[in-house]
Amino acid sequence: MLTTWLTGNVSDHMIRYAICRTVAEKNGYKYAINKLTSHDYFGGIEQMTFFQDIDYGEENHMQYGEVLSDNDNIWEEKKERHDGYNFHPFQSDIFNVTPNTHITIFCGQDASYLEKEKCAKWFAVKEDVAKESESLLKSAGIELNEDTCLISARGGEYRGIPSLFLTHNYWDKAMDLMLQRNPKMKFICLTEDPEFYKSFFNIPVLHFSCQTDWWAINNCKNAIVANSGFNIFPIWLNNNNPYVISPYLWANHNYGKSEEWANSNMRSWNVFTFMDRDGNIRE
Repeated sequence: MLTTWLTGNVSDHMIRYAICRTVAEKNGYKYAINKLTSHDYFGGIEQMTFFQDIDYGEENHMQYGEVLSDNDNIWEEKKERHDGYNFHPFQSDIFNVTPNTHITIFCGQDASYLEKEKCAKWFAVKEDVAKESESLLKSAGIELNEDTCLISARGGEYRGIPSLFLTHNYWDKAMDLMLQRNPKMKFICLTEDPEFYKSFFNIPVLHFSCQTDWWAINNCKNAIVANSGFNIFPIWLNNNNPYVISPYLWANHNYGKSEEWANSNMRSWNVFTFMDRDGNIRE
């Protein structure tokens, strides 16, 4: 039996869930994940409910921070202190854990832990949610074609963290690059903090719901994204091969003259085009 904890938002849920289930299936182990999370941001609603194949495994009622009594092993993700935010390197030893291990994941934003085909099946959006989301975007006059670029911006607590919050410098330079690729490009912002970004951007700013915003990013053809885990899976599993600009160094994009990545090896996802603070595309 393998266990892990879920925290407070859907992107962390997905990473932790996918890593635990992947390791369990590779080793032929059972797994048990409690649906209850460390923080309730959705009024008690299960956050991954809009995906087709979420199986939490064996029954598990342990609270966040607890370990089942028969779990006598703990695997813990390492973290290195870099300038700015922590970096969490890929650890192949996770696939060698013994039965009855609790997997402690702090970040895990590295595609090397996962199998894309399995994740695409687990995190496929339910058909009724997809139809509703498509209808909502259509009603708002949004067509996810080659001339549309989604701006996936993160507000909320990010606004209080200057080293993490992406300023006009990032968004303006990224939009300039998109317009160089396609002068007809139109921009639409999707964010969980629409009231703030309506005064920040001079473009349409919308928030439908977690599931519809996720679906839109998962089906777009162009995007500029924030350094938020929310953007990882919908871009990685997007079948349209989208062109996606993201912040070079991810969570360390704003941090001084640092050349150190945070939070994990974001290049491992192989779907992001990284732009530095000067507006240059970086490998």
